Amino acid sequence: SRRKMAAASAASRTLTLVRHAEAMHNPLVSRGKREQDEQALAQGRSMLNPTLSDLGKQQAQQLRQAMLDDKSHYDLVVTTPLARTIETTWIAFAGLADRFVLTPELCESAEARLGGPQRGFSLQQTMHEYPFLKDWDLSLIRESDDDDANWVRGAKIELEPSGLGFHHPLPVEERLPRAISWLVNLPYERVAVVGHSGVLDRITGTQMRNCERLLFSLSASAPLLEKTT
Repeated sequence: SRRKMAAASAASRTLTLVRHAEAMHNPLVSRGKREQDEQALAQGRSMLNPTLSDLGKQQAQQLRQAMLDDKSHYDLVVTTPLARTIETTWIAFAGLADRFVLTPELCESAEARLGGPQRGFSLQQTMHEYPFLKDWDLSLIRESDDDDANWVRGAKIELEPSGLGFHHPLPVEERLPRAISWLVNLPYERVAVVGHSGVLDRITGTQMRNCERLLFSLSASAPLLEKTT
């Protein structure tokens, strides 16, 4: 069951959580787990920063249409520097939000066993791949050799031997409480997050499907989450 993290008033702000659309690795990893197919699992986890599949692009378009139909509009959309979340956000939310921001704090843990999909590109390469990012807020990405960097080049691993992937240096469980606190205290009435199952499932207590959208209200008295009906 979903965890209720606080009582919320009817007039409270809202936080919408969206899992990214299907990416190229998702069906391979799903099949590998379901059928105990190690080859499919390895193939999916060997993809560095996978983009959306054709089905994923359709899912993002369907989400966009649903939001157009219910006249959704957001003050801010928060997402991560990975291709699948950036593409989902761009397809689904372009023109439906006033501001977009990227943060590595909501990325999944870059465990070696999970391989390339948990790793992205450098900020420079990401901006080259997605020129529209010039209009987004990228100031929360700290890519450097400093101790407080949150987007670092990863070591070569068996599933991603190029060593070109970037990731957050801390596991998600060490940074998620701080990230949630930041999210729910943002000075906006309508915030959306396009994120990853390894993060969103921890927040919602449920296994979110690709492009599933969950709406939460944020209590003014206790800045925590409660799912709306």
